[in-house]
Formats: sequence, C-alpha cells, structure tokens
Amino acid sequence: MVRLFFWLALIITLIFFVLAMIFAIFQWIIYFRVEYTTLHTNRDDKR
Repeated sequence: MVRLFFWLALIITLIFFVLAMIFAIFQWIIYFRVEYTTLHTNRDDKR
C-alpha cells in the first residue's frame, strides 16, 4: 500500500515538474518576443 502511494506521489510530482518546465519555456518565449518588439520600436522612434 505504501508502495502504491509512493508511485502515485512520484507520478504527480513529475507531472507538476513537467508543467513547470513548459510554463518556464513559454515565459522565456514571451519575454524575448516583448524585448524584441520594444527594441525595434525604440529603434524606429529614433529615426
């Protein structure tokens, strides 16, 4: 019985870890796209 709860907890932990990694990757993508947009708009304003 303890082994079943151990594997269940391990699977839930791995699922949360994978979701956290996916969230971090999406956060990096959004951050770099915003930085790219702000850099290009600033460059266009100075012309």
